[in-house]
Amino acid sequence: AVRPGRPGVLAARRSAAARQKSPERLHLDRRQLGSCPLLEAEESLRLLNYQNNSIARIENLEGLPSLAFLDLYDNKVRQIENLDQCRNLRVLMLGKNQVQDIENLSNLRKLDVLDLHSNKI
Repeated sequence: AVRPGRPGVLAARRSAAARQKSPERLHLDRRQLGSCPLLEAEESLRLLNYQNNSIARIENLEGLPSLAFLDLYDNKVRQIENLDQCRNLRVLMLGKNQVQDIENLSNLRKLDVLDLHSNKI
C-alpha cells in the first residue's frame, strides 16, 4: 500500500496476529524488494532482515526505536545513510552490496558489528 501524505512510499503493516507471534523480528528476505517499505506499528521490532533483495537505499526506518539488528546482506546499497534515528542499532550487516565509503555512522554509538565484506571499498 502507498501511504497517504507520502506519495510513492511503499508502506507495510503486519496483521496483529503476525506481530504478536513475532513482535521483535521481521524477515523480508528474498521478496524482490527494490526499496525499504515504511513499516507501520513496529515499535518493538529489534531485528529486521532484508537479505537478498534489490534495495538500493537505506530508508524508511523511522518508527523503529528498538531496532538493534539490520541485515541488508546481498542488496544494491551504495551509501550508508538514513540511520540517524536508529540509535539502538548494534549490528549492521551490509556485506555484498555496492558501498564505496564508510560514512554516516557517528550517531550509532551502540554499533558493535559492521559487516562490509564484498563491497567497493
